[in-house]
Amino acid sequence: MKKSYFVSLILLSTVGSCCLARAESIESRPLIYELEERLDIPYYPEGHEHDSELTRLNLVIPKGAENPPVLMWIGGGAWAYVDRHKEMALSRKIAERGVLVISVGHRLSPALLTDNKREEGIQHPEHVKDLARAFKWVFDQAEAYGYSNKNIFVGGFSSGAYLSALLAADKRYLAEHDLSPANIRAIIPVGGGYDIPEYRRLLVQADPSYDANHIIPVFGETNEQHVEASPMTYIEDFSTPMLMFSERDTYGYGASFEQRLREKGFQEFTVVNAYDETHASLWTKMSKEEDYWYRDLLVDYIFRMSD
Repeated sequence: MKKSYFVSLILLSTVGSCCLARAESIESRPLIYELEERLDIPYYPEGHEHDSELTRLNLVIPKGAENPPVLMWIGGGAWAYVDRHKEMALSRKIAERGVLVISVGHRLSPALLTDNKREEGIQHPEHVKDLARAFKWVFDQAEAYGYSNKNIFVGGFSSGAYLSALLAADKRYLAEHDLSPANIRAIIPVGGGYDIPEYRRLLVQADPSYDANHIIPVFGETNEQHVEASPMTYIEDFSTPMLMFSERDTYGYGASFEQRLREKGFQEFTVVNAYDETHASLWTKMSKEEDYWYRDLLVDYIFRMSD
């Protein structure tokens, strides 16, 4: 079996966020696990009105890993194009390091930004309701799959990053399943936006058509709806540890969220600004590169934060 290299972090700032510098790796744990995959598992009960091909999940299990930490991963795609199967390459890269990864799908909003348009779909808060139900499934299945429900991480890319943050910030959705954000060990949002009014402002400033073709179909027409949908709105009660990634395309979407956490005095978060990458290149390299610094940081964080 190949050997692992545990990324050593040099923390250059300790207030709220931190800068990360490369350091020589040290040998730590087995790197490559053989994997077992279980696909298309429904997380709503059979016959439930929301049970469909979309509301299913894929498990990538590191064979032989004892009591592995779990990452519930939510793919990106503007809330309208999310496909759990497209996240499998990244899921495998993470799972081979000893993390049980669960790639989760959810119902989709209308798809109006490409030639392959879809007029019908759901609107907020239906996406996050699906994710709360999926988390309930992950929490309840710990004994069946040999992991601790105390070490469940939730992460995602782009719209999935937003959904991971909202699940931790707005307590209402997990409360419907007798759970709370305290049941999430930490969140790992990658390249997301957390203040929907600001997200709307930046997008519409660049291209006014985004309002009718993206913002309104996903979040509704009014500013009140957008504020209600924002993780930023619930920041005073936010208490879940977090590793947050941004890159040069989405840095502006996350900067205000980071700043508010700092102003609040929240200490349990780390921010990685991957300014050498675009939104697309960060996801592509995380998914496909054999060795990739930012993916190593993600995996390292999971093991450091696990009980």
